[in-house]
Amino acid sequence: MRRQPVQQRGAATVSAILDACASLLNEYDYDDITTARIVDVAGVPIGSFYQYFPDKRSVVHALALRGMETYLREVEGLFAADLIADTWREAVAQVVSVYLRMLSDLPGFGRVRFSDMLDSHRLDSSVDQYELMAERLAQLFVNRFGTHGDVPVMLTFRIAVQTADALFKLAERVDADDRAYVVGTANELLTGMLGPIFDQQPAPQSP
Repeated sequence: MRRQPVQQRGAATVSAILDACASLLNEYDYDDITTARIVDVAGVPIGSFYQYFPDKRSVVHALALRGMETYLREVEGLFAADLIADTWREAVAQVVSVYLRMLSDLPGFGRVRFSDMLDSHRLDSSVDQYELMAERLAQLFVNRFGTHGDVPVMLTFRIAVQTADALFKLAERVDADDRAYVVGTANELLTGMLGPIFDQQPAPQSP
């Protein structure tokens, strides 16, 4: 963004622009969306658009960050309110459930999530959203469940986040009858990756 809104009116303008972009992404490909179409749907003057955003790519990037922050706030709320499950495996299922619900309920979230790619267009190579997501989730899970293995925690979470994102994208593209299988496979892979971090490792056998 060119600048952050400091007044309620400016915040409302930015929100309208992001909501319009999210709505358009549900209907059109990235290349078919223009700044003129965004401001038309948002109902804001083109000058107001350029006060905050230099181009449509910056809007899509801001939308991706907003989606990530919305998701993380909800997940962090589960941990803060002690509503998270007692075991890390059940907690992973809860976190995935929030993610899947947002895919269906939050406009644009299915097209712009934590990836730095959209229809093969780079958003911002200086911001690795997978790394941001992995860092926040790792902190929440480690603080709650501790660690018992010696695998690299941050790298493992980053692999898990990217793997899950790829599989959930696949789940959106397959037939409805196959979706549950893809999601189930994603859950199995996630618990398999994270098990060496959170499960008590068996003691080595004496020779």
